[in-house]
Amino acid sequence: MAKSKKPRRKYNPMRYIRADKNLPTLADMYQLFDPIYKTLDDLASGEVVSVRGIPVMLFDGVWAEIHEAMMGWAACWQRICDDRGVQYDPAPLNRMAKKLENGVLLEPEDIERARAVIDLTKAVFLRTPAHILKKHSITEQIAIEFEKRDLIKEAA
Repeated sequence: MAKSKKPRRKYNPMRYIRADKNLPTLADMYQLFDPIYKTLDDLASGEVVSVRGIPVMLFDGVWAEIHEAMMGWAACWQRICDDRGVQYDPAPLNRMAKKLENGVLLEPEDIERARAVIDLTKAVFLRTPAHILKKHSITEQIAIEFEKRDLIKEAA
């Protein structure tokens, strides 16, 4: 090899696979799932921050009511899993959200079932291209805003 030539980089097939699919990174996963897992840990320990008696969590620098966040999370992941053909049951998250909304004490089993659902969504997150995640999260945000303004009623 001539001295003026720069050596070629070793071929790494994963570099091209990840670039083609535009999959989220581990850093993206941590940023999205860390507040959810911290909230579940707080609920399991029994020490939850509350505002006027309503349990809240810190998500992206904004305080949100846990029951609303969990219901929105469940609905958004229902859209994503339906699109990806993944078997997904949001019932544990919805059940936990209803208990929090009504002020009913959570059982440790409720938290573990919710954690299992969150673990499934984490696995789906790492296998789903970013544009699909973004599309469904924006759709869910629009649905939530319409619901807040009573422009549409939730289909039963």
